[in-house]
Amino acid sequence: MKSGLRRENFKVKNLDVNGTLTGAYSNGGNTYYVDSAQSVTGGGTAWDDAYITISEAVAKSLADGGHHDTILVRGTENQESSATLSSDYSEDVTIAASQVGLRIIGCGNSPEGIAWTGATADSVILLVYARDCYVSGFRFRPNGATTGCGIYLETAADMAENAMGFTVENCIFRSTTTTALAGIAINGSNDVTIRDCKFTSVLTGILSISPGHSVQYRTIIEDCFFDDKCTNGIDIDARSGIIRNNIIGIGLTMTIRTSKHTVGQENVVFNNVIPAAIYETNAAGYVTDCWLGNKCIDTANTDVDAAGNTLLYPNRA
Repeated sequence: MKSGLRRENFKVKNLDVNGTLTGAYSNGGNTYYVDSAQSVTGGGTAWDDAYITISEAVAKSLADGGHHDTILVRGTENQESSATLSSDYSEDVTIAASQVGLRIIGCGNSPEGIAWTGATADSVILLVYARDCYVSGFRFRPNGATTGCGIYLETAADMAENAMGFTVENCIFRSTTTTALAGIAINGSNDVTIRDCKFTSVLTGILSISPGHSVQYRTIIEDCFFDDKCTNGIDIDARSGIIRNNIIGIGLTMTIRTSKHTVGQENVVFNNVIPAAIYETNAAGYVTDCWLGNKCIDTANTDVDAAGNTLLYPNRA
């Protein structure tokens, strides 16, 4: 067995120790393998026959017409510091609407093991048009404040593209070169779950794009961390969303907002650490939201008690 990120046996959530999907986690689709350290691209059928780009594996899944396929991705064994980090993958990837249930799983020990950046500045690294997709285990490195984004979820007005039901977990979003627009951007997609992710050095960690045709229903954001190098943490517009158990760094302009485009309502925001110096300025929501039980440092605010517990949605004081 090799040591490090290129070992043959590894442990990743939902996989057995040999990297094979079995039992309850085998959903009947094909499995493709990607390893950028290979000198020549293969057929994607095993680690020793791996593709060298994620795009090749996604294209093969599309060409085969399958659904609920899985793509397993390796990182490199380079020992690098954050000052000299080079990406394992530099490419823009699109999951087509017909690729329902596609899973892209990084097989490092943590998301720091597999660095993925875009092909050019202001590109979207992973554009998702299909429903029920899943991504885990990457360090996304977006670049560009205009449109640069790690993951972009699209739902079209005619529903021809519909990224509903997307799940991402155990990923890091950190810009390279130029601070990116967002770690994750959502354009009207319903039932999105974002959990156990870290956001740093992006303008906004999680951003709602004004859809004009759809309300963003039932978004769940949980157990994420947004550090002080972000300008904004969670800046979305949602209806019946849940935002819980997140840690927001100190000094962000907007910590959490559920009302960005004024088309949602009735969200539940609880058990988050919101170090907003001015609660009604550095956080925002709907009158129909429930914001009971977060921790906030603005104890002088009438909507925050003396122990720092939020009582009502912000912008009431």
